[in-house]
Amino acid sequence: MNDFFESWRKTPALSLHQLTMLDASPRDLIETAQTLACTSVCIFTYVPEAARHIYPLVGPDNLSETRDALIAAGLTISNLEVFPLDGKTPLQDFVPSLKIGAALGAPRLTAHIHDADTAGAITRFAALCDLAAHHGLDVGLEFNAFSAVKTIAEAAAIIHAAGRANGRLVLDMLHLIRSGGSPKDVGANAPLIDFAQLCDGPAHIAEDGRWREAVGERYLPGTGDFPLKQILAALRPGTLIDVEVPQTAARKAGIPAPERARRAVAASRALLQGA
Repeated sequence: MNDFFESWRKTPALSLHQLTMLDASPRDLIETAQTLACTSVCIFTYVPEAARHIYPLVGPDNLSETRDALIAAGLTISNLEVFPLDGKTPLQDFVPSLKIGAALGAPRLTAHIHDADTAGAITRFAALCDLAAHHGLDVGLEFNAFSAVKTIAEAAAIIHAAGRANGRLVLDMLHLIRSGGSPKDVGANAPLIDFAQLCDGPAHIAEDGRWREAVGERYLPGTGDFPLKQILAALRPGTLIDVEVPQTAARKAGIPAPERARRAVAASRALLQGA
């Protein structure tokens, strides 16, 4: 039996990502995650101004409510999203969001790099790691086609060059496949990965449909063409799995957010248990 799957069966922890319930509040996300026997949730505490009307945020106004909901549900925060390093946004702008995450006991955050200058990207990533460390947070660098860091190899190189103990790598199954990555690439970088986001999809998709897929229409795990079992098998035991499956078509068809989340979590568990 593979070490990752064996460890997961012994401690079957799952995180539920807010993107799976984008039309629900953070409190509803937490309550649904409890109902589905998840152990944690991934929330947004920072989003660029232009996109804040799309993503439910945990901020000063609902911090207490969110903390109370977590305590009542017996859940934790798995990860904070999403912090863009673009060379324009001062890192100090992130501090209120980092403080909110720290107040909720979050262990890590996700960063995207939008600076094509590699040396500058390394410097900024290292600086974010230093800032986050003051709040007890690791920083996971996520590679994707919509940023300047498009592959797992590019992300790993920046993390190594930054040389920060709290610099980590976030693995999103969708972005791995769309960037041409493989389970072998995951295995080569597994020591950097402690947080992986699970979804599925078709083997190929047109370039002009990739943004919509990423933020709005992913397949339930086990229903697409991604080599998910092989990718998961390449992870270290204890890597936390986050269910990130936005389903816009189902939402438009009138399927409530809790039911969409239930389907995503059930599919994830079936895949993990059946490997």
